[in-house]
Amino acid sequence: MAIEKIRFVFNLLTITALAMMLQTANATIWPTVSATELIKSSCPSGLEQYQELSQLKQAIVAAKSLSDARKMALAPTDEAIEALNNARNLVPFSDDLNSAETRLSDARSRILVASSQAEVADEFSGMMLAGLDNDSAARVSGGGGSCNYSTGEVIAIVVGLILGIIPGLILLVVLC
Repeated sequence: MAIEKIRFVFNLLTITALAMMLQTANATIWPTVSATELIKSSCPSGLEQYQELSQLKQAIVAAKSLSDARKMALAPTDEAIEALNNARNLVPFSDDLNSAETRLSDARSRILVASSQAEVADEFSGMMLAGLDNDSAARVSGGGGSCNYSTGEVIAIVVGLILGIIPGLILLVVLC
């Protein structure tokens, strides 16, 4: 079953990459809106821009136990890391993907050592707000900013969306 899922993801990514290359090649002849342009135009920054992420943060705060809060925050974070790993198999030398994976892993570590549900939620939202750097410096613009994704980043976002809406949204915001 896992092998079939991997094959499906690989085939989808291959088709997506080929389609993006063809659209880029044809852009001067037939201008259309590509998948990349759709992603760029829908890249609001910050946790509050996506209802699903805001709802997850609220659920983390309201979790019955610290363990439950960590599970809620770690599951989509781990899936986002998995999506980055899958994308790195296709684009192995992408510095952007390597950097994003390091930052997500650091955020994951902070979630693991958080001492309360509120702190877990803060670390989860902090990775959306400040580019995963422990809330030290917000690097995102306030809503409606444009994003320039590399091919590897688009692949990672697509894989994240295949794994689930939350991992895809995490990558959409983190890679912006």
